[in-house]
Amino acid sequence: MSSNLLTLARQASIRCAHYLPRGTSVSTKRFYKLSVGSIKKGQIVQFKDKPWKVLTRDHVSTGRGGAVVKMELQDILSPAKINERFKSGDSLEILNLADEPYQYLYSEGDQIHLLNLETFEEIEMTTSKCEGGDKAVGMLEDSMPIAVSFLTTPEHGRQPCTFKLPSNYTYTVQSVVDRAGQAAKGTVYKTANLTNGAKLQVPEFVNEGDKIVVDIDTMKYIKREL
Repeated sequence: MSSNLLTLARQASIRCAHYLPRGTSVSTKRFYKLSVGSIKKGQIVQFKDKPWKVLTRDHVSTGRGGAVVKMELQDILSPAKINERFKSGDSLEILNLADEPYQYLYSEGDQIHLLNLETFEEIEMTTSKCEGGDKAVGMLEDSMPIAVSFLTTPEHGRQPCTFKLPSNYTYTVQSVVDRAGQAAKGTVYKTANLTNGAKLQVPEFVNEGDKIVVDIDTMKYIKREL
């Protein structure tokens, strides 16, 4: 390539760079470090090449004017927890974890398919990434709103790491079976089969076709929706 053509190519490259939107390249995103004394409960930190959520932190004074910070950390991608002690002068890199709204489409084996209603981006996640475990996975319903947590790290950029169902949701009762038992206060319960295949104990006045609100965290009936 001649020197003139090379010069023109470089100039074109520079002009194009000025029109790239901010954040187009993951490598341009800046991450910052905080001293352990300034890190707060709930923040996400990079430690031992993994992302951890700070569950608790305590500033402990030691003899001769020294101090340490004790933290309980939970691995974002697993239930693993550790307890670590840091010197007051140590610092950790702060990562970004943000929830984004998606909609549940369908399951395929141990994979679920989710849709972003704003961008129409479809993503897949394994059911093992569900906050609440297998019981929560069993409560998935077509078109249910799902919160997906995206973790941004220097090494991998922005990636979905976990998802969670709403704390409560309205289901339709497909069928009911005989009473299951009687509580101390006299309430009689029976088993309801929901349209998504899940089973739940409900009061005896709940009938086939009723819509009921369920607390997904506790897997308990809340009320009948009129």
